[in-house]
Amino acid sequence: MPIFDQPFTENRKRKMENAGYQKQFVELLKQTVPAHISLAEEVSEVLKISADSAYRRLRGETDLSLDEVMQLARHFQISMDSLWSMQPGAVTFQVHPFTGAMDGFAVYLESLHRDLQLLLKADSSHVTYAAEDLPVFYSLFFPSLARFKVGYWNKSTLNVQSLQSLCIEDIPIPEHWFVLMREIAESFVHLNTTEIWNEDSLKSTIRQVRYYWEAGFIREKETALAVCSDLVKIIELLRSQCENGYKRSPGSGQQTTTTYELYTCDLMIGSNCVIIQAGEREASYIGYNSFNYMRTLNSWFNTQEKAWMQNLIAKSTLISKVAEKQRFQFFKELLKQTEQLRADIVAV
Repeated sequence: MPIFDQPFTENRKRKMENAGYQKQFVELLKQTVPAHISLAEEVSEVLKISADSAYRRLRGETDLSLDEVMQLARHFQISMDSLWSMQPGAVTFQVHPFTGAMDGFAVYLESLHRDLQLLLKADSSHVTYAAEDLPVFYSLFFPSLARFKVGYWNKSTLNVQSLQSLCIEDIPIPEHWFVLMREIAESFVHLNTTEIWNEDSLKSTIRQVRYYWEAGFIREKETALAVCSDLVKIIELLRSQCENGYKRSPGSGQQTTTTYELYTCDLMIGSNCVIIQAGEREASYIGYNSFNYMRTLNSWFNTQEKAWMQNLIAKSTLISKVAEKQRFQFFKELLKQTEQLRADIVAV
């Protein structure tokens, strides 16, 4: 190759690489934006450019600057590591930071609600949930348990200082939080779901209730017993969903057309992990700090998580619509744990 051709060749190579990255970034944008929203209009508004200029960038006719990529990534909540998905080992997650104030939990609820609404708008969505603990959605299904969980998370997990001397009954929870929690619960009911539980999935919640009761953070026996009753309602709801293979609304009790699968696993699950599939888009949610989660769109990581999840499912027993004996035994054990908690509270 003549030496004077080399700069031209290198420039052309870099231009082709940049075009490839831009095309990949645009594909991520398309996966992120719901079908009913015009991507070009959104890009035009975010970058403060004309619609024609937005179309040229989406078609690759005009290069996106680094500043423009960063603006779009922030607006659409796309992690930049998604652009380097062919390079395994380096993964960036989005997290919900908390400041030790209850306002942070409100932001968490709003974000959870927004994510569910986007999933419901997708052509087809599916949630696969490996539940080391009671899935956060179920914690919001019934009012007494929801009040206890939100109080516990803010007082003990987030360590909100103003709550440290308060009992569960005295923790001020804004009424609009309960409205938002009901909407989150109902949204989750309308997402096709596969769950993996084991006999320990309910134990952390039972321990939380027991600790608060024994430490005096639940003042009234009726409060503790109402939480126990809600745990029983969840078990009965799960059993009904397993028998029919469809979800039920926690509010009305009506059966939906949303499919439901439940696997029981004798292995230790190890962590709360959720894999979301919405059309061609995939995301992994990894639980941490009791109820919080970190999210990534990184395709390499998602592939790893799906392989782990499929391996867990392969070693589990499907009890929805089949395996009647195993289903009976599983729910009998969950009820036994809950009834023991109730008996210990009554005995005091």
